Parts: sequence; structure tokens; C-alpha cells
Amino acid sequence: MRGNRTMGAFIEAPVGLQFGCDKGAHMQMVAEASEVDVLDAALRRSWSEVQGWVGDRIPHILKFVRELHDTRKIEGDILEIGVHHGKLFFLLSAASRDNERCIAVDLFEDQQKNLDRSGKGSLAIFNQHLQELFPDYISRVTAISADSMSLTPATARERLGVTGVRLMSVDGGHTVAHVMNDMEIAQELLVPGGIILLDDFLGVHWPTVTEGFYRYMQIANRRLAPFLIFQNKLFLTTFSEQPETLTRLRSFLDRTLPNEIHSGRWRYATVGDHSVLSFA
Repeated sequence: MRGNRTMGAFIEAPVGLQFGCDKGAHMQMVAEASEVDVLDAALRRSWSEVQGWVGDRIPHILKFVRELHDTRKIEGDILEIGVHHGKLFFLLSAASRDNERCIAVDLFEDQQKNLDRSGKGSLAIFNQHLQELFPDYISRVTAISADSMSLTPATARERLGVTGVRLMSVDGGHTVAHVMNDMEIAQELLVPGGIILLDDFLGVHWPTVTEGFYRYMQIANRRLAPFLIFQNKLFLTTFSEQPETLTRLRSFLDRTLPNEIHSGRWRYATVGDHSVLSFA
């Protein structure tokens, strides 16, 4: 299984100021550094320091989620099932608000239950990264050592201590049964307009994830609809909010990636009965 507090931007320790650098130039450098987006700063810190798997452009989509949820006033906690060492989890935490909890669920050291060896979580390493790289998030983060197969849609809220989740990553066990179970938990916890990231969708090394997703859609889905395939992840939201979310995503991409969106790397595709944007 693959594995707070200020929203102030992370500023790298400045290289020693060189003689001859005037005060105005120094102030400009400080101003530019202070404008680094918190999501970009989190990626910078975790990219080389935290072992794991995450696309380098995932923060761009998380910026869309942040904008969408702020605009629509969507509230809820942050959750990841399958944390490993926290590479994606810390990015999700960077998208959280002051009053939101960030919950990390993983087997961690209980690896005998990791049936498909899809990662190797470590609570000790996770906590070390939290304390050394992301100390400002400590007050928001709760790490829970648990097998997600021990959770059910009926018990998940009480076991995890959440009433509703607005941003969730499903990256736990990669068997068909695990994916179906974790997606059922996700649909019960997600607030209207919330976003789910399903890892390894269409991944060639983990075809069971894709199989598990389609079985879930056929058998158990009551309220989720996909809207984006991007960097090895399938993004979903609630059924009624999917059309508006897709429209707003396209508008966001037109505004932030005006050249790339027309380059041929993006196109509309169909997943089940739903139109989605896809990136290759």
C-alpha cells in the first residue's frame, strides 16, 4: 500500500547573498520566493525526500480542486487509503484548510496483510517525514494503522473519525476485492462535489485496479462518476456534480494551459457512461 498547519509558502534557504547585490534586488527575490504556491512547495519538498509514486503534475489538478471547492464552498476532511511513506498524502495535506483533518490510513508495519505487495508502508518513516519536512501540518494529521478491508461503508465514519470527506485518494491494496471495497468506502464518505483519486487506473502493472473499478461501477456504484484521467489516476466526483466539474475543469485548463490543451495530448474520452477529459 502506498502511503499541519500553516499554508504559508515554503521558501528555500537563500544562497548566501553575494557582494554587490543591492537591497532592491534582494527584496525582489524574497517577494518572488514568497509567491510560491503551497502545492508546488510541497511537491518540491517531497519529490526528492519522500520515496513513493506520484505524477509531477498532480499539484496542477489539486489547484483546480482547491479553486473548485473554494468557489463552491465545499467542505470536508482529507483522506488517503494506502499512504506508503506519504508522498501524495503530503500534497493532499497542502490542499487542506486550517479547520480540516488529514487522515492517513495504511497497513504500515502490519505487512503480512499486504497480499499483493503494492507498496510497503512505514509509520516510522511517515512520522519522520511529517516532523522534518512538514511540521506545520502536524496538528492536522492523524495516521491510522489499519487494513481497509476491516472497514465497511457502515463503520468507516466512526473508525476514521470523519463525518464527510471532500478530497480522497484510493491507493490501498490493488486486488479486485480491495479496490471494490475501498471505492465503496469512498462513495459513502464523499461529500457532494468532493473528489476521489483512484491510483493505477489503466496501469499496465496493476490491471486488477481497472478490473476492480469496473466491477465496482457495475455492482456497487450509487453516486460516483469519473471526469478525468491524468498521470496514472482516475478522478471522480459525485454523479450530480460531474457535468459542472468537467466543464469547470476544461475552463481551468483553457486558462492555465492554453497551448497544451490544444496540442493533441488532451482529448475527451468515455469511461462507462461518462465523458471524461484524458491526458497522455
